[in-house]
Amino acid sequence: MAGWLFLGFLIAALVGLLVWRWANGKRTAGYLAFTEYWVYTDQLKLPPQEQLMDRMISANPHNRRGSACIGAREGMLFTDVRVHLAVALREKNPTQFRPDLFDEDVEPTKEVLDELSSCSALVKVRYASEAKLNDFRHLQFIPHMTDAISELMNGRVVFDTVAEKLYLAEEFREILAKNGQMERPDAHIRVVWKREPEGAFAQTLGLRKIGKPEIRTAHQEEDQQVLITGILMRLAFHLFRKPDEEGPFEFDEFGDVFVCELGPIKDGVQSVSMKRRRTL
Repeated sequence: MAGWLFLGFLIAALVGLLVWRWANGKRTAGYLAFTEYWVYTDQLKLPPQEQLMDRMISANPHNRRGSACIGAREGMLFTDVRVHLAVALREKNPTQFRPDLFDEDVEPTKEVLDELSSCSALVKVRYASEAKLNDFRHLQFIPHMTDAISELMNGRVVFDTVAEKLYLAEEFREILAKNGQMERPDAHIRVVWKREPEGAFAQTLGLRKIGKPEIRTAHQEEDQQVLITGILMRLAFHLFRKPDEEGPFEFDEFGDVFVCELGPIKDGVQSVSMKRRRTL
């Protein structure tokens, strides 16, 4: 009986995918929604597709009664060419095993570095779409695929390459265990405080996952870090939920109203201005 149900799921997902791709498959100039995780491991062979699918669907430990993490909606992506899995060997890609050396906002712990030193391969779990997305089901599908790959291949470390964040494999699994519904902004977006000789500024990491450029502020005073990063995070979450809105956007913070306006895009990053409008 379970076999027939599984087959029915695959057929429904395939039919849905064909309809979905027909309706949404046109590329948009300059658009790219890109999500990628790397799973560091000591194994070199990907698990069979049937085993991977079973772990993500019926054997998913993050399922809750009456609420499957991967249903027919997300299952369409099993046969989507925009989903890509690949194994990279340490001996041919040594620099990729120290992501903190090529991504300045990556901050590995000692435990993560110790685990990375013992890994001989990494699995790239990627979703890239040049067709504008009408929904963000890939943000549910790809993390669960990453976790399944990690479990089936004895993963040690997970690297979110877009958010530039490293996790021990068990830490990443715990995130899904606490809340398996990953199609939410706090699971994918963070704000970093960066410093240049000209001054400091706040910037998002993660908006590229939904086809939006990262956004950054103008230079700010150091003592404004908490305020500015908080407002930018609120703006990023708003854009996640309503990506077609162009603003201006208003946010109440500490008794004042801040008006945010999006500016030009340069090198894939969009500027945002923040003006305080004092209230009486």
